[in-house]
Amino acid sequence: MTTPPFARVVIRFVPVCALVLLCLQAYAQNPPAIPATPSGPIQQVIVGNLRDTLLANAATLYDSTAKAGLQGFDCQVNPDWNLIMTSSRKSPPTAGDHAKLALLGTVKMTLHARLKTSSSLDWQVPTQPGKPIDKASTAILDHAHRAMENTLIGMLKLWIPLVDGSVAESLGEEDMEITQTETGYLLRSKDKSLTEDFNRNLSLMHYVTVDAGSTVNIAPAFKPTDKGLLLTGFVAHIHPSGTPPESVQEMHVGIEYQTVSGAEIPASLTIEIPDVVQMNFKLDGCSINPK
Repeated sequence: MTTPPFARVVIRFVPVCALVLLCLQAYAQNPPAIPATPSGPIQQVIVGNLRDTLLANAATLYDSTAKAGLQGFDCQVNPDWNLIMTSSRKSPPTAGDHAKLALLGTVKMTLHARLKTSSSLDWQVPTQPGKPIDKASTAILDHAHRAMENTLIGMLKLWIPLVDGSVAESLGEEDMEITQTETGYLLRSKDKSLTEDFNRNLSLMHYVTVDAGSTVNIAPAFKPTDKGLLLTGFVAHIHPSGTPPESVQEMHVGIEYQTVSGAEIPASLTIEIPDVVQMNFKLDGCSINPK
């Protein structure tokens, strides 16, 4: 059975999240349990014309990068390295840490976001003739490079399907069964790998994906704009395959936007793994639909 497109994107994000945490080399001491899959008394199975009506209404409800003609964008990325270091260590930087912060601050990062193809992160470390980077500094830079790349590309893999119209399109997927509940509409893929919970106004409240033993449970947040609902962040509970129930990993993501050539793209990202690390990124110098 074919997995719906929206589910495939989220499922691919599971190992990305686990790798981000591995790169940061930190884990929450008392992670929360995964919330239960949304449920409610089923009133009616939705088929035919009503499904088409819900799809049409949802398509007009959400802001969409497809409507804006956005295919991709390039931005300079400026991480708050001091926050990342102090939050992960729970203490102010030491004298040795200041040298590491200075080293990381020299890196030029460019995010190449592509909505239809693979995104990438360009990582440029300035070098001086006759002064090669020593092994210790190289190890620090390589470690940070992996963490930043997996974090930012992972965020894009979740951001894109939540802003490109895929939320609305899931209401029209043949592999999705729709039922009406007391509070709204519940969608489940026929293979039970994906559950989506909409309220009566068709705002996505919750979705859960399960694949090969891994579970992602996400509660997104949207804000109304003159172009429709726009994602402002989400809380994710991630349970990687092969780990005990108490090893759930929690992530809080916040997104602020900027308008570039008429398109809404991220201006800043805040990512928090409670009791582990906080990360802030500023995106500037952006251009859209680069060749």
